Amino acid sequence: MIVKEDGGYKSTDLENCLGGSSTLLWRIEVQKSRIEILSCHACSRLPIDIVQLLKNPVIRNQLVHPEDLDELNRVMRAAQRGEGGSAVFRVPGRAGRTVWLKVSGYVDPEQPDYVWGNLSDISDSVAAIREKTGSVTRTGPVRRKRADSRAERQLGGVSGDGRIETVLASLFRNQVGPGFEGILFSDIFQAKNKVVVYSHGRPFAEMEQAKVFPFEGTIAETILTFELDHLVVNDTLESIKAIDWALFIPAGIRSYFAKPFFEGRTLRSVLILCSTSTHSYPEQRIGEFEPLYEPFEYGVTRWRALARQRK
Repeated sequence: MIVKEDGGYKSTDLENCLGGSSTLLWRIEVQKSRIEILSCHACSRLPIDIVQLLKNPVIRNQLVHPEDLDELNRVMRAAQRGEGGSAVFRVPGRAGRTVWLKVSGYVDPEQPDYVWGNLSDISDSVAAIREKTGSVTRTGPVRRKRADSRAERQLGGVSGDGRIETVLASLFRNQVGPGFEGILFSDIFQAKNKVVVYSHGRPFAEMEQAKVFPFEGTIAETILTFELDHLVVNDTLESIKAIDWALFIPAGIRSYFAKPFFEGRTLRSVLILCSTSTHSYPEQRIGEFEPLYEPFEYGVTRWRALARQRK
């Protein structure tokens, strides 16, 4: 906590709060399309010039991972219009490593002519998630690679019992983005007209694992019907989906974010992050969940492989 001394703040208070994290604080004057750098704490530790990364679209095109570029550009264009937003993206690091960065912009209703923001190195958070779930750090092309032996040993140390609940618990403990009080995994069997749901978190403490629901009326059906990249429900009490009334509302869940995962053209999994408050997952912040996706996919893949071995 920052404390006042003689009616003011010490000049080092902000630096102490940021600790060793590389963090850029910025402000955009909307009408003049002018960005002002307020602080660039420990930015010299990064392998790139992140000030130029924010200012110059050409630099972004050169450095940002192609899979993340559109989302980052979307946030920066939104800031130019005086709107908030957030994105997680990757840039190349030293010695072939990948640096994960998060940029966020916020609008103060009392100062509508400005967008305030920060850009931070979140590589340590991503590494912690992957260590606990046994996921591989992907630094090369977008195509998925086979896990190496070190990652497989890590997963064995975390979930060697083959329990998907352990994977969900690991993701829950290492949250990124808007907070969630519960996490669900829906195993999709469309041809059999069912989904099998696994859970972690206080709202689902009384719910049985591997609970079966009909495919009709589920999040998975909605995603396939409307070809969605994701689904956000801001208030479950306003929903007409059967699954919301059968699963979410009885558990006290008022809003959720759902992300589908495919194998080829087949929907196999849905990751669902849940809150007991309404409107917990604004569209401009869902990019912050991206670091969870690869660990989740890897954990589910290993769980399925172990289940096949036991048959």
